[in-house]
Amino acid sequence: MIINLYRRHRQDCEAGYPEDFRSGEFEERKKGWKRCACLIFASGTFAGKFKRKSTGLADFEKARELVSSWKTWDSELPSSLPEAIVTSKVTIDRAVEAFRAAHAESSAATTQRMYGYMMKRFTEFSESKGYVMLDQWGPIDVREFRASWNVGANTATKNMTILKSFFEFAVSNEWLDRNPARLVKEQRNRNDKQSKERIAFSDKELNLMFAVCESKYGKTVYEQRYRWTGQDLADFIAISVYTGLRISDVATFHIDRLLKSGECCIRTTKTGKKVYTWIPTWLQERIRERARQHGPLIFGTHRTTDICVVTDLWRRKLQRLWRLCGEWDEKPTPHRFRHTFARILLQKANVTVRDVAELLGNTEEIVRKHYAAWVPERQARITKILRQAFKDKPKPKLIAFPGGRS
Repeated sequence: MIINLYRRHRQDCEAGYPEDFRSGEFEERKKGWKRCACLIFASGTFAGKFKRKSTGLADFEKARELVSSWKTWDSELPSSLPEAIVTSKVTIDRAVEAFRAAHAESSAATTQRMYGYMMKRFTEFSESKGYVMLDQWGPIDVREFRASWNVGANTATKNMTILKSFFEFAVSNEWLDRNPARLVKEQRNRNDKQSKERIAFSDKELNLMFAVCESKYGKTVYEQRYRWTGQDLADFIAISVYTGLRISDVATFHIDRLLKSGECCIRTTKTGKKVYTWIPTWLQERIRERARQHGPLIFGTHRTTDICVVTDLWRRKLQRLWRLCGEWDEKPTPHRFRHTFARILLQKANVTVRDVAELLGNTEEIVRKHYAAWVPERQARITKILRQAFKDKPKPKLIAFPGGRS
């Protein structure tokens, strides 16, 4: 008995293959093959009788198990097929496309890019497992997918949030009965290096960077060729520190962010409310001067619309600057400017954690967890306040304990 399995594509094939087009399991494992849910047929010879017959399944592994149970061509399909087979099913490609389309309507460009990157990895991992249908995913697959990331605990947590959101989207569309990612226990972050990433630049380090921008950066032939000046980078750093904006927002800074009153729009809440921060007069003048020289995008326009390419340009500029600064106790990163913004605010006695949370777009709990611990000046200030507050308060008369030291 030799039975061959092949997929026979129907007229409304999700992948767009022609009607009656046939594909085998080996062919579908090739890179770039578009998955679909068209049914698998079996063809071969039983007792000298050749015949073709539909398995009623869309998964090759399940189809092989079914065919192996046949005794003759007259064998019937199982009377009670698994629920995933008799009910409406959706392919992984279709679910991912719908999920990304839903976020394209309301999510910011950076969020869409992050979700797109995660969904690409999800699709590639599904292909490596040979999965076509969304309901083939289970909790064990989610754990294996997470283990393949090779990222830090914080990044893994963010990725899991996106994955849970995707499966929740599938559940809400009645494509799945449960969210397999919800059944996977969250990993605890016990990596000490994660806390070190939230170290701000000190005032001394900021002064060093500004000094190198003026004295060393932009002095080589290579940098002059590309017109990378120290003043450009100094302005970039100043805006990053005084606004707390991320590198992508600073690289695409538009003059419309700056009001005549000197306030700068740093973000828009989900309710449409704009959040502003004040910046010093000298920086306001620098921003307006750059707008006069370079246009509304004060750091220039770019041929590409890919924000990753734009930010990578400024990352390379910053890396060149940091190498000119010499050795660092902690690895400098663009996000440390945002930490510096939080540090400067938290060191002021009249600034509350709630104020900082509103400016950063985080919750108070996140600010306390990620920022308060690494500001020694803030703890010293609190200690000083408590010492002064209780200095002249009543206290009991102290007497020596009996049997104590002489």
